[in-house]
Amino acid sequence: MIRFPDPDLRLAHLARRNLIHRVETGQAGPRLDKFLAAVTDLPRALIRDLIEFGSVWVAGRVCRRQSRLLAAGEWVTLQAPAYGPVRFYEINPARIVFQDDWLLAYDKEAGLPCQQTPYDGYNHLYGALGRHLGPKAYLALHHRLDGPTSGVMLFALRREVNQGLSRLFKYGPLIKLYLAVTASAPAGEEWTVDRPIAKAKGFYHCPPDGSGKPARTEFKVLARGPGRTLLQARPLTGRTHQIRLHLAASGHPVLGDAEHGGPPAPRLMLHAASLSFTHPRTGRPLTIEAPRPPGFDHEE
Repeated sequence: MIRFPDPDLRLAHLARRNLIHRVETGQAGPRLDKFLAAVTDLPRALIRDLIEFGSVWVAGRVCRRQSRLLAAGEWVTLQAPAYGPVRFYEINPARIVFQDDWLLAYDKEAGLPCQQTPYDGYNHLYGALGRHLGPKAYLALHHRLDGPTSGVMLFALRREVNQGLSRLFKYGPLIKLYLAVTASAPAGEEWTVDRPIAKAKGFYHCPPDGSGKPARTEFKVLARGPGRTLLQARPLTGRTHQIRLHLAASGHPVLGDAEHGGPPAPRLMLHAASLSFTHPRTGRPLTIEAPRPPGFDHEE
């Protein structure tokens, strides 16, 4: 699991908040760094670091140019990470679970974002893999895992496989298997949840009226232990938070999933264990697996 640096006391109170400022008519033409230093009272050197770090947005887009001249009416957003502009994450090559000329698969750590967040443009898997492969390498992201979820993520290393991968993730055939740990004990050994998923006020949920996008997940009990059940989940659709929501709807929320009613745990106990598909270039069957993380055992 990724461990984030200690908070920067100058920024901790701003963490995960959008500080939005509009350039007034009389302010037309100021430099971005000078403007933000004036409206936030933060040191200009820190503002410059945050701009370069990808924490500043102008007119809805990331802006890394400190000297950018702002126009009247433009909106400037600062989303500062609590730990400040600290570059702490690089990939562990040992977690590359598959690589050939066309594809790369990585066992993502729990707690790590897949791609840039609004407050951090450096510490994410896509960026770190790009740095590992080098500036001339091609890398394309075709699917995502929630930040707290660990496990297999698949990337394209050549443009020629983009269309094939996009088709796989949209239409299949692609088998995705996850491991989940719950504190409760399901009555049966196998069951299916068919509940639509919707988003409201920034949160995903299963609407009681059945509205939302169709979502279907198959579950199987793998092992039972005192106060713990190890499950296999196979999502047949690809909605955000699908497994987490469907287990919560079944009365068995994932351990560590406070957002959906799960009991406390050191991490979200959800792991993308494997992907099975036909290689989009070679045509050969392929199964890519990520090792079971510590704690994913019914006896622990």
